[in-house]
Amino acid sequence: LASLPQSISPYMIVIILFAIILVCKILLDLYLKTRSGFLLRAVGDNDVIVTSLAKDKGMVKIVGLAIANGFAALAGCIYCQHKSGFEISMGTGTMVIGLASVIMGTQLFSHMTFIKATTAVIIGSILYKACISIAISLGLEAFDLKLITAILFLVILVISNTSKRKVKNHA
Repeated sequence: LASLPQSISPYMIVIILFAIILVCKILLDLYLKTRSGFLLRAVGDNDVIVTSLAKDKGMVKIVGLAIANGFAALAGCIYCQHKSGFEISMGTGTMVIGLASVIMGTQLFSHMTFIKATTAVIIGSILYKACISIAISLGLEAFDLKLITAILFLVILVISNTSKRKVKNHA
């Protein structure tokens, strides 16, 4: 790291995080293309299909939860490593951030079929964090950030519902 140019050194954390995210995304995409990955997606859409294939839907759900918990543990490890410590309140709001990322990404990019769902969620998380950092730069308090999050959810859900209605009306 000492041999890197000075202009890159402020962005090393972002570069390392990007590399980790890219590796995780590629591994998840590769897994979802396997038979087990297809079963995992099928149990989320219609668990009767998984049962009709003579597979235990409970076991498939456990595999999905194990993968999700693995990603959550990795994210927690990276965050604690970056902060050089741990507090019990560090994970507060993580579920909201995750839900916001999924909803923003999937709703904003639902019409673009060339973008994979994993990519849409990553872009959604970046957009969510960008909105939060804009709100912080405007001098809003923590309570106001909760309001901003609620407004973001509302706007995205309203936009997605109106676009679905337009498609339904034109059909």
